[in-house]
Amino acid sequence: MATQLTFDNLFSAVYSTTATAVKTKDFTRSDPWVVLMPRFATLCSASFEASHASCLEDFRRIGTQKITTAGSYGAFILSSCGLSTTSTDTATNAQSERLAALELLYHTYYHSTKGKESVWIVSIPTNYSTWPHTRFKNATVGDILIALNGGLAEKFSLEDRKHIATAAQTGLAWTLKALVVLDDLSSGGNAMTLLKRWFGDNTTTEIQLTNFVANLRAGLRKVANKLNGGTAVVTDFVPIRGSTEVDDQKARKANAFVVAAEAQNVIYIEEGFFSVGAKNVFQTRSHHWARIMVHEMTHREAATEDKRYGWAGIGPSTGKISPADAMVNADSWAIFVADAAGAMTVGDISRATNGA
Repeated sequence: MATQLTFDNLFSAVYSTTATAVKTKDFTRSDPWVVLMPRFATLCSASFEASHASCLEDFRRIGTQKITTAGSYGAFILSSCGLSTTSTDTATNAQSERLAALELLYHTYYHSTKGKESVWIVSIPTNYSTWPHTRFKNATVGDILIALNGGLAEKFSLEDRKHIATAAQTGLAWTLKALVVLDDLSSGGNAMTLLKRWFGDNTTTEIQLTNFVANLRAGLRKVANKLNGGTAVVTDFVPIRGSTEVDDQKARKANAFVVAAEAQNVIYIEEGFFSVGAKNVFQTRSHHWARIMVHEMTHREAATEDKRYGWAGIGPSTGKISPADAMVNADSWAIFVADAAGAMTVGDISRATNGA
């Protein structure tokens, strides 16, 4: 079985199809589509536009009202194309793409705090084993209706979404605090102590660490800009949900992952994200989740690698990782950020240094 981890299956590709579909003009000219579709077209620019996020809540509010008269959620969505629930026809390509776009948008949420930190969460229902636009392609109207009405449970619950949004917000706060700490590189100061702890051993000089800070600071600024820019999208990689291919199963069991070459700023949250085991560096769930967010964002924005994970010990002084590897290691960056923000307990530091 071939892996589903392909560029065609990336969220960016799905988003592009969605943005194109909501901009077509042949939707049903009736309430509520005559009002909603132009709003969706404005929402879906090069990436989601935060200033137009309110149309998503309006969509769900209107949907709740219209479902009663339409008879089902699926019937309501089909009405955007003027399709009957009794149709035996195969949906045209334009129809299937519009229906899939609306299905994705209905399950897209914008979480923000005080108009600053923000994140988009796409929570495709659990009955899908591929993206809706793939599921609906060449399908009959009746088959699409079954899929639409089968999506009673979303991938991320309301509580899950709150945790994800908080993780992004906490990760941003940590990163900003770390940047402030890095403003003072005086010998014996806090920044130099933390740099030695996570990126140096007894052979590493302060000059070497100071030289490394230029790269560290630049990368963290990019991470902060992305987490604060309203463009970060969190979802799961839907096509691997039911895959039995080895690489897909491995990805599905991970905390999260990113694809550095992806056009949009997307973090894929997977099964391991919400569990905190005895070996995790952080035993506080909110800190565990924030670390994951920073870790993944350093992959995207600073081209860090996975040389070694915190639970295995990443203190260069222990010989578990070299300073050179630590300087490009995603977990070393994330742990440094947390430590610089004052978010680590003595136990957290010990687990990250020596391994759990």
